[in-house]
Amino acid sequence: MIKKSFLKSVCSEAAKILVLCILITVFPSLYACSEKPMEIQDIILSKNVDANNNPTEESNIFASGTKEIFLVIKLTDMKATDNITAKWTFLDEDIEIDSKTFNPEKKFSGSHVFKIKISQGFPFGNYEVRIFLNGRELKTIPFKVE
Repeated sequence: MIKKSFLKSVCSEAAKILVLCILITVFPSLYACSEKPMEIQDIILSKNVDANNNPTEESNIFASGTKEIFLVIKLTDMKATDNITAKWTFLDEDIEIDSKTFNPEKKFSGSHVFKIKISQGFPFGNYEVRIFLNGRELKTIPFKVE
């Protein structure tokens, strides 16, 4: 005959194991759900940036002979699995002139700068830069060189 105290002890141990299994299963999924999603705070075209990657001369119109244009993306909580791509196009000739992708090695918050440089200067015309987040188009910014 099995003693009541033995049954209580076995049931108590089984209950502890069950609770432990539930905690091991539930807590990681709760943590994953509580992680903040990446947030893009601002996307700015600029003639220049300062030492902290802040735009100093926001503009959509650039002078003839401009050799560099900066795209500043301010973001928070970008994960190592996220990526942002900037594709620069000369619309008058329908030519993609540059494409660069940023993949952080670890979680990143701050300003990332995409810089396009044409040593002989940008030709007159209409341009755009398209920004993609994880392969999905996020925004298109038109600009001119006059």
